Amino acid sequence: MFQPHGISPQLHWTCQRLLAAGLPCQVPEESPLWLPADWEGYLAENCWLDLATDNSQALAGRAEHCRQHGIQLVEVCGSWLPQGESMGFMLLCGSNALPAPAAMQWLDHCAPLPGAWLHCGPCGSARYTHHVMQALQHAWQLGWQHNPTTAKPQQLDWEALMQQQWQLADKLLQLSQAYLRSHGMAPDPTDSATLRQRFAQPPSRQQHFAANLALLIVLAMQQRDTLHDIWQQVSAALQPKQTSNVD
Repeated sequence: MFQPHGISPQLHWTCQRLLAAGLPCQVPEESPLWLPADWEGYLAENCWLDLATDNSQALAGRAEHCRQHGIQLVEVCGSWLPQGESMGFMLLCGSNALPAPAAMQWLDHCAPLPGAWLHCGPCGSARYTHHVMQALQHAWQLGWQHNPTTAKPQQLDWEALMQQQWQLADKLLQLSQAYLRSHGMAPDPTDSATLRQRFAQPPSRQQHFAANLALLIVLAMQQRDTLHDIWQQVSAALQPKQTSNVD
């Protein structure tokens, strides 16, 4: 039995998807005393599927509360759109151990296909990964907005475009560094080859996908000053030269 708690629209969409698959999904008449009334997610056998969209600090508090009551918290992040009710949702999850069987059943039926979801690592990893994906999507949207396909290269404001990319890179760097600090990890520039090999593995085979992603971003961003200098040189070389009039 999957018991939804909360008022988020994704609870309705996912519940309808579970019911369509023949799985029991019903709002309970009474919630367990240990379960706060303002939580957003699903109560299932031996686990709580947390669908809240707040910050990692609040998530950590809920995870500790669940631990004290012998319940596994499984963090779930997704692109919540109404179309997911029929097509399935892109789902990322995080938990300090492998998700409980009931949680895996929920994920399998709410994703587009069984197994088409990603375990990113411990609690908080799904949030970090989702933030990175949103940042990259925002960068693509900015690119299309300011650089329509009909524009000629000479008409583009390359300097402004690159400046936007540098700002995004700085935010991704800060986000990734904060995630690594929260897990007591730091990148090793001398071992970048090993990191690249780990990240080249299929995401589902990586033990801590979010950490590998954060490490790769930090190592890559350490080269941004060099890349910026190269861009400045290229930009200067492409500037039209002023010709002096000779009498």
